[in-house]
Amino acid sequence: MNVKRIVIIRNPKGGSASNSKVVELQDRFKERGVEVEMMATSPEVDSAAKIARQVAADDNVDLVIAVGGDGTACGVASGLRGTGKPMAVFPGGTGNLFARNFYSLPTTEQFVEMVMNGRPQAIDMIRADYTTTEGKPHEQLFMVGFGVGEVSDAISTASPLFKRIFGQLFYALRVFIACLFTNYKRYQVAAGGSLRNEDAAALFALNVTPPGMHTIARGCNASDHMMDVVVFRAKSIIGLVAASFWLALGKPERSRHYHRIRTERLAISTTVPMLPNIDGDPAPETTDIVLTVEPGAVQMILS
Repeated sequence: MNVKRIVIIRNPKGGSASNSKVVELQDRFKERGVEVEMMATSPEVDSAAKIARQVAADDNVDLVIAVGGDGTACGVASGLRGTGKPMAVFPGGTGNLFARNFYSLPTTEQFVEMVMNGRPQAIDMIRADYTTTEGKPHEQLFMVGFGVGEVSDAISTASPLFKRIFGQLFYALRVFIACLFTNYKRYQVAAGGSLRNEDAAALFALNVTPPGMHTIARGCNASDHMMDVVVFRAKSIIGLVAASFWLALGKPERSRHYHRIRTERLAISTTVPMLPNIDGDPAPETTDIVLTVEPGAVQMILS
């Protein structure tokens, strides 16, 4: 790819990308004769997406790089959606689940080589549409996954400060505690022309499944125009342990507490408000939500 000018959109509150690493990344591109501009996100809602939309309008920018976690990557992708402007993701968050689905945490040198020698490919995003419990319309896109249920809430409501300090260990601890005390909810799920009631401790819709999570749903690659919907039907810690046992063996389908659906569109409704977990962050509560795959929404360099 012929890259002459790059804009780096960085989340300064990201969990793993230090200032020195970002400066090093910028310097390595400059050593290759590439002009680099650095822009930082703010606490403002949709900050990364707003910056990306502004950058997309500049014909002199050849590539946009998101430096941050899944939220930052998704925000930049949302801003570039449909523009044809390519992007890449340098992992700089706590989980970095999207990037890790395609490559391990790279050095700045490895990342620059990937960008300079790679070619953009079309990546799907998934759009969540719903009305909040306060009666406000809400639309949000994501690239990794969506979740509801107490196990999912344990991830999305984790303290940003503790995530930054303890990283993925903090996620694991919160999920473990949630599994001990979780309560199931009844979800009405419509997918693939069928309608069913699911009594579940957690429900996830996935666009990709990074290393370490591949047994949850195989086949997600963000380019197949489908999402994998995984329902954990367990009503107690015993059921969750049983499902986890088969997950660890790579055979989750053998557990009666596990159910998987592949679909392009998913509708979920509940009588009790649910807190959507969108790419690891909480979204406003709702009782009805529709998820729809947007094929090839953004161009991205991944290898």
